[in-house]
Amino acid sequence: MGNIITQYHAERAAFKDSIRTLRTNIQFADIDNGIHSLVITSIMPSEGKSLTSVTLAISMTEYGKRTLLVDADCRRPSLAGMLKQRPSVGLPQVLAGTVPLLDAIVATNQEGLFFLDSETLANPVEVLSSKRCSDLIAEMRQHFDMIIFDTPPLCSFIEAAVLSTKVDGTVLVISPGVTDSDKAVEALGQLKKANAKILGVVLNGVADNYISDYYYRRKKGLKNTNPVIAKKSKKK
Repeated sequence: MGNIITQYHAERAAFKDSIRTLRTNIQFADIDNGIHSLVITSIMPSEGKSLTSVTLAISMTEYGKRTLLVDADCRRPSLAGMLKQRPSVGLPQVLAGTVPLLDAIVATNQEGLFFLDSETLANPVEVLSSKRCSDLIAEMRQHFDMIIFDTPPLCSFIEAAVLSTKVDGTVLVISPGVTDSDKAVEALGQLKKANAKILGVVLNGVADNYISDYYYRRKKGLKNTNPVIAKKSKKK
């Protein structure tokens, strides 16, 4: 099995179209200033945030944007495994000032897509909230049209909220059957306290037949009857 880039190009058209739609929605989220840096996060683990980060980054390059994908999940970095690339240095060394940014970034086999790896850190919150991190993001902007940060889930860690204050927008990935509604409310509260610019939510793992059913119902003028799980309020 090839790396995630090879798998992306072998995917069905419907999947790639959904990623392109996400890309377009992000580009139109702020027409006046533009979106040039993003935090991708989730509420819970295993909701597909890293897959969304990589595939969105690939799609950005297809639109002609020179894109940097940054593994900012210093708790459980996974992008190197998905890309089948293991650079010798990465984000921690750059933040520590021992390696220049451009020396740590590696090219991928997707034209226009570059990667900055990470590793497990004992104090990721302190590192990512530092002025050095802000300065580093400013330096990244000088070399890339789009910067995408893959961050830990919000249910247990605050790195996404910390980084959200330094980027142009934040995207939440949720998955039916995985996302806990109470934790989702709590996570959104974290982002709002940080004054994060939440661009929207990606619903991961939706079947193609649901999308087809949605358009069929719109054409017929029918209401979408896909069930929504919600807590019932107690009658007084």
